[in-house]
Amino acid sequence: SAMSSVTVKDVSAPQFIKAYSAHLKRSGKVQLPDWVDLVKTGIARELAPYDEDWYYVRMASIARKLYLRQGIGIGAFRKIYGSSKNNGTCKSHFQTCAG
Repeated sequence: SAMSSVTVKDVSAPQFIKAYSAHLKRSGKVQLPDWVDLVKTGIARELAPYDEDWYYVRMASIARKLYLRQGIGIGAFRKIYGSSKNNGTCKSHFQTCAG
């Protein structure tokens, strides 16, 4: 019998992202920027991410999305990872993430 191969599409997104981010961290090939612990992920955020491995998780998420949709650009990623900005007493509006 032929052995079936497993692709990214066969694995659930959270499962793949968790496993791949752990692999990226273990491999030691990724050099984190100096500002990784200071930066927010977007203008709509008040604080930096609590998870100290957030950079690896975001890289894994981007890698998965790139695999599923080749040719996707920075603008589309900014839209995907953007969120609603809390403007206090004014209405909330969608805000793209940092890029």
